[in-house]
Amino acid sequence: MEKADVVIIGGAVIGSSIAYNLLNDGFDGEVLVLERDPTYEHSSTALSVGGIRQQFGTKVNLDIARYSVPFYEKFDELMEVEGERAHADFRQRGYLFLGRKEKWPVMKKHYEFQQSQGLEVRLLKPQEILEIIPHVNLEGVAGATFGPRDGYLDPHGVLSGFVKKARSMGTRYITDEAVNILAKSNKVEGVETKKGEWIQSPIVVNAAGPFAQEVGMMAGVDIPVDPMRRMVYECKPPKAFDYEVPLTINTTGLYFRTETGGKILTGKSKDDEPIGANFTWERTLFYDEIWPELAHRIPLLDRLRLQGGWAGLYAENRLDHNAILGEHPEMKGFYMAVGFSGHGLMQAPAVGKALSEAIRLGRYETIDVSCLGIDRFETGQLVIEEAVI
Repeated sequence: MEKADVVIIGGAVIGSSIAYNLLNDGFDGEVLVLERDPTYEHSSTALSVGGIRQQFGTKVNLDIARYSVPFYEKFDELMEVEGERAHADFRQRGYLFLGRKEKWPVMKKHYEFQQSQGLEVRLLKPQEILEIIPHVNLEGVAGATFGPRDGYLDPHGVLSGFVKKARSMGTRYITDEAVNILAKSNKVEGVETKKGEWIQSPIVVNAAGPFAQEVGMMAGVDIPVDPMRRMVYECKPPKAFDYEVPLTINTTGLYFRTETGGKILTGKSKDDEPIGANFTWERTLFYDEIWPELAHRIPLLDRLRLQGGWAGLYAENRLDHNAILGEHPEMKGFYMAVGFSGHGLMQAPAVGKALSEAIRLGRYETIDVSCLGIDRFETGQLVIEEAVI
């Protein structure tokens, strides 16, 4: 029987951030990560568009973002291993939220809240938007908010950086899959793997992303997280922009940004998307819905060429679309870092820090994320975040 002081189920950005933070904070026990796919081919981290923002409407999400953005600004240096720096390629081109008239009061409320918390954010009049995206069609746009320190990074570079650093500090990564969690008297005792091995451990962390509910059931607890497909499209405009387009959110939720090589990445949540681990992407959605809307907002894109696409999974918290963090109140030693609903990559640094403190100290010190505990679903104290894409 293997033994470890902490077993983390899921070795993508959340699990690897937790491992790194534990050891970086002085945890002297053995940390073991179970990852069934070391290529990360279907990892939500690797398949994301890499957006990083601070513009949130709740204090807990804003606090998480204000920790994570400066962390990513120093990421390459922090993740250096034997003189080799990481390559997050964090491009702080900003996040631009376009607002229609009906939603403008809510956006102004978010802006005023963010200002009160010291966030660097600007409230833009329509004419000021043209200074950022000269080609934009402002029909139906009442204004925008813009976070200049926001932007996007290379998800592969971030994931690789966390994994290499965690390994260099002593984290053991095992290519295997958890199939059962051993517990006695509502206390975790270990994990059984698909290869038939038992790993004895008093602490098990569920960082299984879109498969968090399956891991929860192994411990006998219900976690309201579902796998939900999200599709991304890569396009080539007829003429490359001579400026960087920030990660822009249209009034409908459609997003777009420039990519290396003069390309455009775009996508939009599909309202009738069924629950399930579906990794196929549909051209019809692009041609029927996304392209017409994109061309309306940026007329230059009416003649673009679709070059490809992909589908990844959101770990969708179906109850309030926010992270579920901390130890389960009815299963001692079972910790959760799940349900990010598309925000896992941008929140990973702060979440790793918070889980490190919860495991080592039994409390949160750097950021109080106690309101994101799973017990909120029983008490009805949901965390409602209006700034969800």
